[in-house]
Amino acid sequence: MESSFSHLEKLISDNHPLIATESPPQERKRLLTHIAAYCQTSNRKAYIWNLSLDNIKQITVNSSKKLTLTEFEEYKPKPKQNKEDYFQVLNFWKDYEGEGILIIENIYPWIKEDTPKETDFFLVSEWIKSSLINLKLDNQDSGKIAMLLGATAEITSEIAAEIPLWTQELPDIQEIIDNLIDSKILTETYTESDHLQIANASIGLYISDIIKSLIDINSEHNLDNSTDTAKLLLAIKIQLLNRLYDIEFLPPPAIELGGLELMQQSFKKFKRLLSPRAKQYNLCVPKGIMLVGPPGTGKSHSAKACSQNMGIPLIMVDWGNFRSFGNQASVKLKRLLRLADRLNQVILYFDDFDKGFAGDDDLAKRLAGQLLTWMQERTSDVLVFASVNRMEWLPPELTRAGRFDYLFKVDLPNNGERHTIFKINAARFDKRFRNGNDPWDDEQWRRILKATNRCVGAEIQTIVERAAATIFFSAITSDTYLSEELPVLELTVEALLEERRQINPLAIREADRVESMRNKADQQALPSSPLDESKFAVGNVDIFG
Repeated sequence: MESSFSHLEKLISDNHPLIATESPPQERKRLLTHIAAYCQTSNRKAYIWNLSLDNIKQITVNSSKKLTLTEFEEYKPKPKQNKEDYFQVLNFWKDYEGEGILIIENIYPWIKEDTPKETDFFLVSEWIKSSLINLKLDNQDSGKIAMLLGATAEITSEIAAEIPLWTQELPDIQEIIDNLIDSKILTETYTESDHLQIANASIGLYISDIIKSLIDINSEHNLDNSTDTAKLLLAIKIQLLNRLYDIEFLPPPAIELGGLELMQQSFKKFKRLLSPRAKQYNLCVPKGIMLVGPPGTGKSHSAKACSQNMGIPLIMVDWGNFRSFGNQASVKLKRLLRLADRLNQVILYFDDFDKGFAGDDDLAKRLAGQLLTWMQERTSDVLVFASVNRMEWLPPELTRAGRFDYLFKVDLPNNGERHTIFKINAARFDKRFRNGNDPWDDEQWRRILKATNRCVGAEIQTIVERAAATIFFSAITSDTYLSEELPVLELTVEALLEERRQINPLAIREADRVESMRNKADQQALPSSPLDESKFAVGNVDIFG
């Protein structure tokens, strides 16, 4: 028995006259096939109706496990004289003398909370709600079940308590393996460990998406190699998740983070909390980590570094973007949190977290409450990160212990950190900086560090990139473009200083705002960096000379 359908089968066997079901569109055919097969084994008849069909079809499964639809002659809809007649199937099923399950598709828009108050829509909505309640009352112990089906089971609180809800969850590892074996899409050469490797690569997808992806892979590649199949499947999964959830899903990236050693030490400790030994002591990862500081200081980069250190994927989300979804924001957040729970060991990073609360409106409060409830109750190993510029925009309950357990101040980089950031970025273009090498002397670095005082990591990256481009334009001519050996590109101190003169750092341009952010972060957050003890520390550099 497929585990994701177990609870639905229990509701059917208990003969609930009205059941609400929530299932994504891509799983529709598989769900209908399963219901039809289950009904056949339990001597029930299954039917389906939707506005597009405008009639009732009986659904069965043939010997090849294929879903088939046949005409149901007993339902003869009357001519439609008013809008309620489009849903006359409800009254038909209430009065029908036979037994079985009737699946009613896509009726949720008419029974959700806060339906539009336009006269026609509102009247139809109220009529449907009343019809459903009557159907539930009249069909008790009748052998008839009305099953509401849609992608999002939004039901007004007036009737929600009267309708048990089944939600199709994302499959776990074992369910994926069982379906891979049943589908016979993989060859017999695949071992148990091969199936486990494929299942781990596809976790977070529904079964229908996994099977379709494997079919697509098989059409262009050979599925005999489990490692190659897993890599191709992971690439497809990343594309699907990014599109379906409006996120950026990243496997653990290979990056370097300049500075912020105190915070990075914490990341390394968090990794041990994912171990089985930690579970034996009832230990788990923190519920949330908040990164507070001015823009460009490396908050997003820090989340990527944590993903790398812990060896788990990263989901990047623009929290403020949820507001643009309007009434669908809560639904999208719910689906995202379900995805994170199923992935289990993952970092969920909300960028610009504070901007979603700038308006202090009902939507912001609902989303905050939804997230807080999940953070408080979750049992998965999801590590929540949130980047914040202005803490004063956040509801106070978000920053108390038990929600975001760690608050780190990600500040303007000190001299030693800027030196490291420069070297990391310079190594992308100039081979002389790679493998820990440094072609410049201390005096040259002091000129650069003095000129870039109050520059953040993002600005340093821009300075290096622009300097490299300028040198390329002037030194790498078209005559050398086709040479076998790539021409050398060497950065110069003068080129970096010239690019620095052409930008106005945010911490200088918006000094009052940036200092306000830094001061508020100081009051509540832990430092991310130790005191600068490098040879370029402030005490050794005259920043005013």
